[in-house]
Amino acid sequence: MKHTSTLKGTFMALTVLASSFAFGQNPTSVAPSNNCDVIEDFNTSHGDYRSPSIFTESDYTEFNWDSTAGTWIERSGLASRSASIISCVYINQQPSGGIDLGWRFKACSGGQYRVRIINVACNCVAGYDIVATTSNGPVWRNFPSDSGRICIRINDADLYQGQKFRIEISYRGNVPCDWEFDDISLGGDQGAIILPVTFMGITAKKESGGTKVQWDVADEVDVAGYEIERSTDGNNFTRVGYVPAYKKPAYSFVDVNAANLGTIYYRVKNVDLDGRYKYSSIAKLTGRSSSIVLKAFPLPARNQLTVQHDKMNGAMLSLATADGRTVRQQVISNATIQTQVDLNGIGLLVY
Repeated sequence: MKHTSTLKGTFMALTVLASSFAFGQNPTSVAPSNNCDVIEDFNTSHGDYRSPSIFTESDYTEFNWDSTAGTWIERSGLASRSASIISCVYINQQPSGGIDLGWRFKACSGGQYRVRIINVACNCVAGYDIVATTSNGPVWRNFPSDSGRICIRINDADLYQGQKFRIEISYRGNVPCDWEFDDISLGGDQGAIILPVTFMGITAKKESGGTKVQWDVADEVDVAGYEIERSTDGNNFTRVGYVPAYKKPAYSFVDVNAANLGTIYYRVKNVDLDGRYKYSSIAKLTGRSSSIVLKAFPLPARNQLTVQHDKMNGAMLSLATADGRTVRQQVISNATIQTQVDLNGIGLLVY
């Protein structure tokens, strides 16, 4: 079987060829832990967390950071609802194979939670994979009490030391009371370090009024706005919208003209005040399922390019110019999910 991904740009195209291909998602198991020293108490800052997560359903309610209480609180007053919060980007410092995770909660009678670990493919251009989730067991897990602290070990072979990831924590319940999220821990004060990024995530979802494209950002400095581009083949993109920058952590745009286009692709172009720009990853939408097509960083790349991909056996990565001339090939190691490509000696810049 052949698996192909392309990195389109002014000079280079990237192709991954594999004689066999398999998705690399490993099962997740959850166990109690006692390694949960608090690394962010939210007393003086929201910690660059945001709510709701852009990867949840559109009807999820919001947690809001309360600077007086020093905690995140959901105060919608609704009885039946779900809410989510998502972290900044961390670099995992814990040993490969899992992470220790904890937080303080108030969830009220009968409340449940779900944790998803989202692998971030790039420190400058967005991309994500949900690589570990508590829902590999029960879809949702019961809170052990109405309030207290959770400290768990999430074991999954897709979690590795040095990985860039985000944590999404969701609550749900049927009791009209306030929910709280506070005091996050990741294996102690050396378990993870925060990574500053620009694009942090992009996703596309079918809704009744059109296709909703969502993206979130950090370090929004001198940004004029965001151009939303759409494609039907993943290669040729057309601008379909524009959203001005307002120093917000997350943005969205509804494309009302994509109802009958089948498989479609979206990307967001960050335009700076001085005219410079960068692109997010490409979100591919098939039916109601959204996935990221491109996972390569940094862009532009001059000396080395890191490509993130599903686990493959017998795969070859080929780097070619836009006119089809192959300039570099290398074998992808079995069971790996990222490959470094040495660009020295090629004499071209990868965009």
